Amino acid sequence: MQIKELKKQINNNPSIQVCVISHASSGFYLVQIRNGEAIDLLTNWRGQQRVFRSLSEATSELKSNGITRAVLLSHVANDEIIGRDAYYNGLNPAAMNLCF
Repeated sequence: MQIKELKKQINNNPSIQVCVISHASSGFYLVQIRNGEAIDLLTNWRGQQRVFRSLSEATSELKSNGITRAVLLSHVANDEIIGRDAYYNGLNPAAMNLCF
């Protein structure tokens, strides 16, 4: 989903949850959009996933497009091994609210 589509979706349905996903082993961030059970990732105009190099870059992009709330999900490699659910298996109990 591109940013312009996300803005339209949020205007029509304010219950959409925007998540910024961080992976412990890398310095890259993805933006995930949850609409009920449907999960999508923010993409560029070519349909490729938008990858941000910092949390501030991701939140700045969202803020500049009028999105003021998101949730930070920290995915640690091999979460499943230590008994924690990975981010794609449902909501992460370690989610942190972001307001900008």
